[in-house]
Amino acid sequence: MNAPVQLDPHAHLQSLYMSLLTRQERFDEFRHLLSLYPEIPEDADAEPEEAREIREALNERIAEWTGRPLARLSSTEMRIWRGVIIDQRVNIAISPWKEANGY
Repeated sequence: MNAPVQLDPHAHLQSLYMSLLTRQERFDEFRHLLSLYPEIPEDADAEPEEAREIREALNERIAEWTGRPLARLSSTEMRIWRGVIIDQRVNIAISPWKEANGY
């Protein structure tokens, strides 16, 4: 009997970062697929089919880039990544530099 594979979210994120940082074309594709992902209100009942298809395509590419099975990005994670990479929004409220920079 095979035990289920436990995925470390930190290792997953590190693997994704390294994949994007070491190959410009991967980052460009990641950014392009994120740009195709529509803005979805947080209070939406469900992810639209088109958005789900884009998310699944990006998840497949990430698995190919990293060469191992990884946790798949959720719709919430896609919204966060889209906000940071495409819309260039960063949540200043959680920034560790907030007090140091006199915000």
